[in-house]
Amino acid sequence: MEFSVLMDWMQYFLLIMGGCLIFFILMLFFSNRYTKNKLNQVEQNEKMNEIQRM
Repeated sequence: MEFSVLMDWMQYFLLIMGGCLIFFILMLFFSNRYTKNKLNQVEQNEKMNEIQRM
């Protein structure tokens, strides 16, 4: 295998891995926002239930 072919494969590999890294970072960001919103909803539901019990 020639050196230039190896470098081409390395560039493609790094491009794909960089894309995957960006994808996973975005997934973490959006799932964190979703989880925060759900936790806020659960807390508000609990507060409303406590008010109704009184």
